Amino acid sequence: MGYQEKISNLLTRDVIFILNLIENSGYETRIVGGSVRNLLMNEPISDIDIASVAHPNEIKKIFHENGIRVIDSGINYGTVTIIYNGKSYEITTLREDVENFGRRAIVKFTDSFEIDSKRRDFTMNAIYMDKNGKLYDYHNGIEDIYNRRVRFIGDASVRISEDYLRIFSYFRFVAYYANFKCNEEYLNIIYSVRKKILRLSFERILSELLKILSLKNAYKIIPAMYPILDELFEPEMIPLGIMNELGIDNLTAVEKLCFILRFSKKSREQLSRHYNFPKRIKRLLSIQIEGGNYNQDIRKYLKAAKKEDRMFLINFFAINLYLSAKTTKENIKIFLKKCFDFCNSRYVDFNFRASDLKNYNLSENELKKVMMYTKKMWMLSEYNLSADDCEKIARNFLISLRKECFFQ
Repeated sequence: MGYQEKISNLLTRDVIFILNLIENSGYETRIVGGSVRNLLMNEPISDIDIASVAHPNEIKKIFHENGIRVIDSGINYGTVTIIYNGKSYEITTLREDVENFGRRAIVKFTDSFEIDSKRRDFTMNAIYMDKNGKLYDYHNGIEDIYNRRVRFIGDASVRISEDYLRIFSYFRFVAYYANFKCNEEYLNIIYSVRKKILRLSFERILSELLKILSLKNAYKIIPAMYPILDELFEPEMIPLGIMNELGIDNLTAVEKLCFILRFSKKSREQLSRHYNFPKRIKRLLSIQIEGGNYNQDIRKYLKAAKKEDRMFLINFFAINLYLSAKTTKENIKIFLKKCFDFCNSRYVDFNFRASDLKNYNLSENELKKVMMYTKKMWMLSEYNLSADDCEKIARNFLISLRKECFFQ
């Protein structure tokens, strides 16, 4: 796809209309940030952010007069959101941060795009584009993009101190855009201020961690992040690399985080007390897994678990097997395949168990025959029999089986 064709993905008819509407009122306006970056990197374009000389009240007036909905999404920082043809667009007045207090700042509006660019985090996020596709790059961000290099604007220690959440953004950008190659100088700065991340709200930290863990090959960035994770969770080890060795690639970001948390030096109770985890993380942390016969015990846990938790359980068993050196990597892969096949079969939802027949004093041979017959009836019912229905079928079959044996 040629460059002009790619530009049309960003400068759509709706975007051109919005830019013209503001500029026709006398205010220079450009697109900025992730959409321009992703266009240049041939990555998917999602949110489109717009920067303008116009002040928030002027922007609101322009769109109100044209019957377009406006939301005061960040009015104190010069940002409003418009809704046009079912899509939202953030429009922010050019500004400089006079004084910064973490994620809060005292701002002053400006009419200089270059001054506005200096408050941004990375060079690749500070490239502007006008409605004609002309690029404005004040910090050599285009060169950094082509070199797959994540570079802070100006003094990295200042940029980080302005917002410690940028620590997580840096690791995410390096993982996604820079082939996991960190800048040693930046790492030293990050490690020296790592305790400052505890000032951030855990909701924001969690959001950033899950974005990182959702990336392909996220395990590659984890060694560089270890001092940060240690500050938060004190993990004795992080098994994401082991997952890669075992070919485990079917976990969600939440499940990967739970693996890190399961290997924390802190107890699950301490972690839950200290951090306000979402319900699913709390549930995965609370799951108790016992038993040594993995080929049999895993079925019991898979049947009892929620469907969405089954992959987590399988992989937890596999990693524990690997760490305990009870079997080879090849056998673990065989074990994983058997478990996945079991989860993809109807048998995983057959909730009637041999233990439900413990009061009938069955011999081992009787138990085997009764269970096989009951499962067969369950399958013939198109898997609709309840556990109570299965017990009635088992009981009746047992009665007929014992009568048959009596008259032989």
